[in-house]
Amino acid sequence: RNTSDLLKIVEDLHKQNVEFFSLSERMEVNTSSGKLMLQILASFSEFERNNIVENVFMGQTRRAQEGYYQGNIPLGYDKIPDNKHELMINQHEANIVKYIFESYAKGHGYRKMANALNHKGYVTKKGNPFSTSSIAYILSNPFYIGKIQFAKYKDWNEKRRKGLNDNPVVADGKHSPIISQELWDKVHSRMKQVSQKPQVHGKGTNLLTGIIHCPQCGAPMAASNTTNTLKDGTKKRIRYYSCSNFRNKGSKVCSANSVRADVIEKYVMDQILEIVKSDKVINQVLERVNQENKVDIGALNHDIAYKQQQYDEIHAKLDNLIKTIEDNPDLTTILKETIHKYKTQLNDITNQINKFKQQQNQEKPSCDMKQITTLLQRIFQNIESMDKSQLKALYLTVIDRIDIQKDGNHKKQ
Repeated sequence: RNTSDLLKIVEDLHKQNVEFFSLSERMEVNTSSGKLMLQILASFSEFERNNIVENVFMGQTRRAQEGYYQGNIPLGYDKIPDNKHELMINQHEANIVKYIFESYAKGHGYRKMANALNHKGYVTKKGNPFSTSSIAYILSNPFYIGKIQFAKYKDWNEKRRKGLNDNPVVADGKHSPIISQELWDKVHSRMKQVSQKPQVHGKGTNLLTGIIHCPQCGAPMAASNTTNTLKDGTKKRIRYYSCSNFRNKGSKVCSANSVRADVIEKYVMDQILEIVKSDKVINQVLERVNQENKVDIGALNHDIAYKQQQYDEIHAKLDNLIKTIEDNPDLTTILKETIHKYKTQLNDITNQINKFKQQQNQEKPSCDMKQITTLLQRIFQNIESMDKSQLKALYLTVIDRIDIQKDGNHKKQ
């Protein structure tokens, strides 16, 4: 169905002294007229294929615009019995989806969430362990706020992810949402912040690169060196942070808005040392730590119920196999391995249920203000003696962004 591919195949066969024959059309591809006929027929076939693809795509686009899902069913949903066009929420899986969104909004990373879900024995819709990529896919899928997205990529077979479509179809779906718009916005706001944060590379001396932002256009500011000649003739190198848009695109886009690196870096360090001493910050950290340590009884009850459902399903399969063997003893050898597999699964699930029940009865120790104060002091007491790479890593952890005012007064937000 592709003219160039067909001609290339015929040419390769000819080089290997292999004759090409068509069972449906009689032609001699070794003659000029035969080659011409082959090209004409191949062109018609390619046109027919492209026409079919176009018609199918138009039909799929129309269905997407009407709000019907197409393709694989996402985690959290099942088909409605006797209705192949609409979906219903699978409550067990929906709780997993909610956990992923809520955990990310709290600041958890992909790897931490995948690890937690895998330790609980949860799997993806295809039955695979969770990975960072599967977590990222769920968080970026607007299906969970009741939207249908179609044709995100163009010419997937040839371009793959490079063929990103600027105008995909996005419509209200027929299905019910699992995630609220508010939670979706919160998650994607954090995803945007994380994607914009620079990575720490080596022992760079520019501590605030990518964190400090231009007061005029909001772009990240990058460091550069300027050499000044003093009155006595000596030369002095001074570091500045200036707008990256100005540096990359020129004064048509923005101004330099330069700020002395030593001044702003000292200001930021002084501000951090002051902030960690405030009762407000200490109380916020205390509340967050105790909230993280609090046993989530509701989540554990869900985990136990989910595992119990798995246990009952496997136990029913095992009972059926045992009854089959009782009626047909000759099948004992054939089914022995399957029975062993089911028994192993039941044992693993029982251990997981017992583990969850133990967690229900455990009370994690809570922290007090004195402990948090001591902890913060230990973390920040040596801040001035840290090497540049450690300090930069610390800044990227505790600072979302720094905005400066145009009059030169520095303000952390």
